[in-house]
Amino acid sequence: MLCERVEYDHITLVSVISACSSLGALGTGKWLHQLVKKQELETNVSVSNALIDMYAKCGSIELAEDVFEKLPGKTVVSWTSIISALAYHGRATDALKFFSTMKEEGVRPNSLTFTAVLSACRHAGLVDEGRKHFESMINDYSIVPRIEQFASMVDLHGRAGRLTEAYRFIEMMPVQADASVWGALLGSCRTYDNFELAELIAEKLFRLDPQDVTSYVMMSHVYANAGRSEDVSKLRNLMRERELKKLPGHSVVEANCRLHRFLVDSKPRHSWPTV
Repeated sequence: MLCERVEYDHITLVSVISACSSLGALGTGKWLHQLVKKQELETNVSVSNALIDMYAKCGSIELAEDVFEKLPGKTVVSWTSIISALAYHGRATDALKFFSTMKEEGVRPNSLTFTAVLSACRHAGLVDEGRKHFESMINDYSIVPRIEQFASMVDLHGRAGRLTEAYRFIEMMPVQADASVWGALLGSCRTYDNFELAELIAEKLFRLDPQDVTSYVMMSHVYANAGRSEDVSKLRNLMRERELKKLPGHSVVEANCRLHRFLVDSKPRHSWPTV
């Protein structure tokens, strides 16, 4: 597009910067940031929000904070972006401080803001703090919880080892729990070796999505940790019967403006231009 001297605008930049976020292409993202400066679009809220998200997902949280601090007209989306970025990097205390400052400056949080706040709480194990914000979302801001917020609350209790409380929370939910909610609790059951509750949850997951290989693999690990080798074999046989296969792990590395994909137990064969 640039080679053809085609004009681009802030919408084009937001789209390409978002692509860098998904790919983890920090080098290209920084280059795009220079284009933003050249076009004097640093004060554009949409562009700045995209840059904050890109830097955070590429591991450069300091650059994300720098973009945020230089943004003059911070909207709820801007605040949510930086809170999400800090939560993503495990900086729960800073994320919650930004949330408090946001409210002090009269910016009303929305549903996505609370999703970011709950994420910060669950990664830091702040159960009581998370409960407080969840209740505030409902009572103070009249926001109806979405399924991802219910899942965050379940994960929050589960990570802290409060598995029974997490299960009761699911039972009291006003909406039917989906695979993301049950899956969050199954992961905690694996961490705390509670295979009895894990079996109950796995049965629900197998019914909700019989083709989701993640549930089978996770339950297999639970059985393995409990020394139940026969149950591990049964699950593997069931996976073969249903033709389920675990996808190999992979990583993508940016080098010399190209993306290189590496699969577990394989040699790199392909690379793609970043943009």
